[in-house]
Amino acid sequence: MSWERTAVVQADVPAARVWAVLLDGRRWARWNPGIEWMLVEGELAPGTVVTTKPKGAPQTALLIEAVEPPRRLALLLRIGPLAALRLRWELCERDGAAEIAQTVATSGPLAGPLLGRAALRIAGGMAANLERLAALAHAPKS
Repeated sequence: MSWERTAVVQADVPAARVWAVLLDGRRWARWNPGIEWMLVEGELAPGTVVTTKPKGAPQTALLIEAVEPPRRLALLLRIGPLAALRLRWELCERDGAAEIAQTVATSGPLAGPLLGRAALRIAGGMAANLERLAALAHAPKS
């Protein structure tokens, strides 16, 4: 069964500044309070592992499913053929300002029981997380 939710916010900064914050794993906890850190384990390319450390949970390895700097990053967490969770950020720039969209989606025959609760938690925080991401991209780098 498939399920998907998307949140969108506007950032008064160029997409490249948002992209830089999105890929800076040391700052993830500043805009996403559910994650302690994120690390791209190699080249920024499809198939590369991205490790995240959710608060109160073990490290989680996701794969980069698609990447188009500075416009799109898609990550995949797969539980064999039973379930998949996809996270996608898309940045669109108009007149020097970025629109940031984040999507969380699940699929697979056991996606609901295996990943439904996590997907709902992620979806529930996306808009606020994106607002913090935009604010952090607007602030001077620290």
